[in-house]
Amino acid sequence: MGKRYHCDYCDKTMVATPTIVKTHNRGMVHQKLVQEHYQQFKDPETILAEESKKKPCSRFATGTCQFGSICRFSHYTQEQLKAFQDYVAFKNKPQDVTFPSFEDLFHKFMVGKTSKPNDSDNGNTLIYDGNGVTHTLPWTYNSEYEVYGDDLPPSIKKMKLEDFAKAKIVEWG
Repeated sequence: MGKRYHCDYCDKTMVATPTIVKTHNRGMVHQKLVQEHYQQFKDPETILAEESKKKPCSRFATGTCQFGSICRFSHYTQEQLKAFQDYVAFKNKPQDVTFPSFEDLFHKFMVGKTSKPNDSDNGNTLIYDGNGVTHTLPWTYNSEYEVYGDDLPPSIKKMKLEDFAKAKIVEWG
């Protein structure tokens, strides 16, 4: 039967001769479908740059434009183009970022080093043993899991100092 060519854009199959494929790829229906496919991946900046150069399509306004996305006139209304302009302007607007001074950062760092754990920490990362020695855990514990009690799997249970005291480590690795 011969080799067949399948066009993914048009969802058509044809004989795979160079002249037939070339004629198909030059056709208006194929070009329209290819353009519509790639139109969905364009960012608003590109759409705005392309469509603002075009004049409005008079046939599209009446609903009779047969060219679709390959029309050399714009199929966007002035309101849609204005919305694109507003979006692009908002997206490209520089964000006001204020950086704290070095003195503020140093003060915050020093206060954080010398203070005991506060209420927001909830003891999630610090453990105090019977001798008054502070141990810092390398993870934080989510306090929302406390409602489940002992029904949690061992991997997400809150560790206590007693859990480490009973541990028998025979082999490492």
